[in-house]
Amino acid sequence: MDLFQIGARPPLFFMHIPKTAGMSMRLYLSEQYPVHEICPAARWQGLLGREPELRSFPLVQGHFRYNLRELVATDARMLVMLREPLRRTVSALRHLQRDPSFHQDHNLAKDLTLAEMIRHPDLMENQRNVQARYLCPSMAPADVSAYLRQELPQNPNADAGDLDDPPELQLVLDRLASIDFVGLTEDIGAVVSTMAQEMNYHPPLYFPFINEDPIRIDPLQGLTEEDIEILREYNDLDLDIYDFAKRLIERRAFERSMRQLISSGVYTVPPGSFEIPTSGIMPGSGWYEPEQQDGMSWRWTGPGRYFTIEVPLRQDASYRLIMTFGGLRPLGPGDFAAEVNDEPVAFELLPEGRGYRCELVIPQALLAQSSGFCRIRFDTRETTQLPPPDIRALGVSIRQIVFECLEPADDLRDPVSLEI
Repeated sequence: MDLFQIGARPPLFFMHIPKTAGMSMRLYLSEQYPVHEICPAARWQGLLGREPELRSFPLVQGHFRYNLRELVATDARMLVMLREPLRRTVSALRHLQRDPSFHQDHNLAKDLTLAEMIRHPDLMENQRNVQARYLCPSMAPADVSAYLRQELPQNPNADAGDLDDPPELQLVLDRLASIDFVGLTEDIGAVVSTMAQEMNYHPPLYFPFINEDPIRIDPLQGLTEEDIEILREYNDLDLDIYDFAKRLIERRAFERSMRQLISSGVYTVPPGSFEIPTSGIMPGSGWYEPEQQDGMSWRWTGPGRYFTIEVPLRQDASYRLIMTFGGLRPLGPGDFAAEVNDEPVAFELLPEGRGYRCELVIPQALLAQSSGFCRIRFDTRETTQLPPPDIRALGVSIRQIVFECLEPADDLRDPVSLEI
């Protein structure tokens, strides 16, 4: 009888930061590769003497740091999971308190309350910006191995990160942006779905959550404001990193969607200047349906304060966006904001008749970074609630949206309608 055959998967390096659902992810990943293709070592200590072999394993996963990337297969993609930093820290404290094998700090923590652990300087120093410390190491792998060979005989608690420099925020953000798959513990299904598609993994119907906190409550429940503030002080970098990761994940999802819309032929990249008719389909979110009167059409934004315009543009050109609109309340400089691909941009807000004209430039450099995919996010700061029978919450009333292609010069032309 024939055996069921499963083809090879591309190589992956999973950098497992403690208390980020990593054990669950490792169990899932282990089912995507045959046993002989999985590196048996889960910590740097287990690699000593076998470092050259690492490139031969399609799956490397464990409590390694970013600098191990130099040793894995050159075509290996990389995965990291992050967790909301305050909850990750509390989860780690509770785990080391109940599990003697989790960390050498167990003896310090075993008889303390959570509030006492949060105020214990030695315990908390080991929990300071843990996610940044995993992402930041730059020490050469050979030097890490040499240090461990020297230290482990007399110090079994020696760690691959002992000699790392303090983490620097910009370096960590650059490292995070270089990682192929970035996921959040709070939304683990999203990264698993993306990986299953891009890595030819089997998508799980039941994801194997293991090693969960038996209390199963919000880790921050019951903490005082003082407790929270202490946790924030020890996670100042990690909080910034987590916010950056959320934006990075959102932007990557947007770019994947735009690629799909273009490959399917739904969207095309306009060759020059164009207009998005408010009476048609709006490429974005935060919009109500079109309205018309006396041959004029418009769209209200809402019900939230944010609305977006999301279009594929040329990578080799800059654009000027011109948008005319009205509203139910007067607007001043502090009542409106705009960003392009998560970068705040300057704009002009000029009175025009009974409304406004907003102009902003979309730099070519930003479009080049995103393959031309452009998301413009506007913030109206607040919306206005209408009285019954129309109970909509309204932002602003958009009447015209024009993209002027600014570069190269031969593409300056009158706008054409973009039907989507």
